[in-house]
Amino acid sequence: MKRAFLAALLLLTACSAPQAAPAPTSSPPAPAAPRALGTNGAAVPVLHWAPCHGSFQCAGAAVPLSYRDPKGATITLSVIRLPSTDPGRRLGSLFFNFGGPGTDGVGELTRFAARYPPELRARFDLVSFDPRGIGGSSPIRCPGADHLPPAGSPLRDPDAFFAASAATGRACAASGALLSHLSTANVARDLELLRQAVGDVSLNFYGYSYGTYLGGTYANLFPDRVRAMTLDGTLDLVANATGKPGQEQQPVDVRADVAGAQQQELDQFFAVCAAAGPKCAFSAGDPKQRFAGIFARASRGPEVASLMKTVGSALYQSGRWKRLAQTLAAMPADPGPAVPVLDPAVPAHSPGFLAVQCVDSDNPQSPGDYAALAARESARQPYFGLSAVYSMAQCVGWPARDEDRYTGPWNRPRKNPVLVLNNRFDPATPLHNAEATAAELGDGRVLVVDGYGHTSLDAPSACASAAVVRYLTDLAAPAPGTTCPPDTQPFP
Repeated sequence: MKRAFLAALLLLTACSAPQAAPAPTSSPPAPAAPRALGTNGAAVPVLHWAPCHGSFQCAGAAVPLSYRDPKGATITLSVIRLPSTDPGRRLGSLFFNFGGPGTDGVGELTRFAARYPPELRARFDLVSFDPRGIGGSSPIRCPGADHLPPAGSPLRDPDAFFAASAATGRACAASGALLSHLSTANVARDLELLRQAVGDVSLNFYGYSYGTYLGGTYANLFPDRVRAMTLDGTLDLVANATGKPGQEQQPVDVRADVAGAQQQELDQFFAVCAAAGPKCAFSAGDPKQRFAGIFARASRGPEVASLMKTVGSALYQSGRWKRLAQTLAAMPADPGPAVPVLDPAVPAHSPGFLAVQCVDSDNPQSPGDYAALAARESARQPYFGLSAVYSMAQCVGWPARDEDRYTGPWNRPRKNPVLVLNNRFDPATPLHNAEATAAELGDGRVLVVDGYGHTSLDAPSACASAAVVRYLTDLAAPAPGTTCPPDTQPFP
């Protein structure tokens, strides 16, 4: 969802005696979008690197709490890097964001760094950081609110459900002013200061899932500072921020049609399982019809939520499909029709996730806005529709807004194309979101991995990895329409 910077136009009106003006022959051009807030002269932090986590180095970086007051209160970011293995061929730093929001970058880099190709580790310092308000970067305070489970049913007792959903926001209000400065745009401004702090002339960036939204935001706040950017498991930038006209009263996951993506991958699970025969424990008969019977039985009670959470988790990584097949094969089915689900699976998000997502994305704020949408989405997507409707219920009544968030335009011109990498079947960031973002950016180049699961971390592909390395090192983007096979297939 993302980039490009044009200077704001200052319209000067001459003062003179009024005169009759000729009728205009055409409409005047619309003014250019005003320049969004950048770093506003904030001081570049000084990084004092010290050994940590074995071969890594860690540092703290002081950045403004508010970029409207760049010399005011500061917060400290936790930063980590793995130095390049070939300093003589080093191209600079490659910054990572591993998704979320609410995911720490320091721990994730220590977890995943060894998986990156030797050529990438030779040419770049690998750098990540805990985003503001998360982990070691001036974390928010939400006493007693760590992953509060959703209480009650949004359909049986919506008043009690929404009251319970607001509990995390009430707890996070203890964070004070920090809560109003946690938008992705402010994380992008932090990233710009960190780019300067490591001495790079321009930014190299790799973002997964939510990290693609951070990348798209940076690329439009600072388009002239982007060298290379890979977005992996890509959110639709417009859908994540505001939605298109007419989508204002839809939650973000409905705008992105996450339920449709989950259903599409579940259908693939059925088809691949059936083709695998005895290798898949759920292959006997028609897996799709068998599952419909399991769902019909579960829909008559609260166990439907547990069933769909199990399915949803397995869709994130095809390596879990074998276990899912075994689980489903052991479950009783009912050939009768399903009844309307009254106890849907509703995710419980961490305070760190909500602190960013609730200020980044427009979502309906009245519980009454959800009822009609729930009926529509339940009919359209019986298995996953209700979860998508209520997934952002914890944002209703969120006690903060970030006036400096970024909502577009997303197509500010850049020097080099952006590489948009996506699995063909991704339950969280569907391929149609990646294609939308490539178009919104204006310069996105889509590379498709013919696999299943969320991001290339869950569907490794040597072909895609080689293409990413060529792009990041040589700025050689793959040709339009390029596809890559995954390294493994389900039910081998």
